[in-house]
Amino acid sequence: MAAWSSASVAKFGVGLVVSMSVGAVSAICHQTRADSLLASSAHENDAQQDLSRGSKESPSFAPIPAMARPRQAFCQEQEPLPLPATSRFRFTQARFFSKHMDGSHPPEEHPWLAAAPAAPKTLLPEERIVTFVVANAAAGKINDLQRDWSYLPPHMHAAGMEALLQNHLLVGFPRTINAIAAVHEVGVSGGSEWKDEEKGDAAFFKARGEEALCSIYGVKYERLRNRMEKLHPVLNSIMAEHAYGRVIAREGALSMRMRELCVISVLAGQDVLPQLQSHLYGARNVGATLDEITAVVAQTELPWGQEAHAGARDMLKDWLAASLARARTLSSEQARTAQLRDPDANLTSTASRASSSDAPAPGPAPT
Repeated sequence: MAAWSSASVAKFGVGLVVSMSVGAVSAICHQTRADSLLASSAHENDAQQDLSRGSKESPSFAPIPAMARPRQAFCQEQEPLPLPATSRFRFTQARFFSKHMDGSHPPEEHPWLAAAPAAPKTLLPEERIVTFVVANAAAGKINDLQRDWSYLPPHMHAAGMEALLQNHLLVGFPRTINAIAAVHEVGVSGGSEWKDEEKGDAAFFKARGEEALCSIYGVKYERLRNRMEKLHPVLNSIMAEHAYGRVIAREGALSMRMRELCVISVLAGQDVLPQLQSHLYGARNVGATLDEITAVVAQTELPWGQEAHAGARDMLKDWLAASLARARTLSSEQARTAQLRDPDANLTSTASRASSSDAPAPGPAPT
């Protein structure tokens, strides 16, 4: 092997010295860290022993728990968390949607209105979009929710916020909070009535909740309350005072008819058929037509999928059949009651029907 030159030897020597110095410094740092940890542990042990002996011996050395410090100082010590990647994406998307808040997205152009089965004229396009909003919010589909909101006219934003607030009764706080945050990213305009919180004590909200329950459930109200009382008395009270008294009975931007249609839109996708059946009945009681209810159920596949749509559709069919049977029974009972009250009127009606049956049948229609 060739002999090393003096320059090579010098370079090797310098490198060796530097390497040994770095290793020594690293060892010293590690030792210092270990000594510091041991000293800290020993200090904490001494402090715990002082506390166990009593605060009278050494009151000045007792450690102060973190939560015992002033709340403001404690909160200021916390560093803000970085914005998650999903939130940054949604914010970018929200800026895109905000460009269309000036009305360049008419409600009639919402893509789901063309994909969903036709609805009656009494269910306005913007009202139907509100039912899309709450369904996508309940399903956790933030992108679809923000798209829906971009098609909602500003004068309907208060109704949309009311509908989203109501969602926490059906899907809980987490998805409701995320949904409201998402529409704020897009932009909330129009009136501010959705921010108003009505004042009243527990008795006021309980009475108002019971009134709302009566209007929705009608003759089934007493049976509902009795069943809820047996299931859980506290849940029964919360249902009347909070769910219906503080939320569903709120006056302003969202009518009771629209509230029930929104409830149907949310429940239709959750495999909660008993509750869906109750609110199909309730929607009729507060003014929704059968065609409007059918249209909302028919659009279930868009936010919730085919399986959910099949279950909701079958429930609607069963409910309609049962409602028709009840109507026929009620009609026959009313006829029997009228006959008992006025037999002469019934005989006159029978004679009239008989005379009309003797009349000749009309001829064929002209062609």
